[in-house]
Amino acid sequence: MKKLISVAVLSVAAATPAFAEGPYLGAAYNSLAITDSRINGVELDVDTLGVVGGYELSPNLAIEGRLLTGVDEENSGGFRAEIDSYLGANLLGKLPLSNQLSLYGTLGYGFLDANISGPGFNTNDDDGGISYGGGVMYTAGNVNIRAGYEMLYDRDNVEAEGLNLTATFAF
Repeated sequence: MKKLISVAVLSVAAATPAFAEGPYLGAAYNSLAITDSRINGVELDVDTLGVVGGYELSPNLAIEGRLLTGVDEENSGGFRAEIDSYLGANLLGKLPLSNQLSLYGTLGYGFLDANISGPGFNTNDDDGGISYGGGVMYTAGNVNIRAGYEMLYDRDNVEAEGLNLTATFAF
């Protein structure tokens, strides 16, 4: 009987997704579309890079902070956009599909400092707003790689949304 219990416990442990409660640190890349409803649907694409840090509270929940900065600016239709910085905090929920693959969702709050200018138009948006997103996460040991969609900022007339790629390492 003890042998059967040992085999059952080891089987459950082996079937549990790779997970280490505790801190993690990593890098993030976002390819964002910046829009402002006041400039007739002009979409300006801006890339960001930054650092991500968080703490896994359980196998399915983490808290996370990120600091991003724009690495380029876009000029289109006479308009120009750039992101100076983004600072945000999120809850990260995970739904395991297998030992290595999970779906994830984020919900948080972030502060965006972005500049949009063009003919007769100039705005510096530096407010806070709700952020959310979701996608797929691949886990290999202490490394997580996430790819998905994020709405980093949606306030008043300005939206910043797009694709995200994040890689983290758990300590």
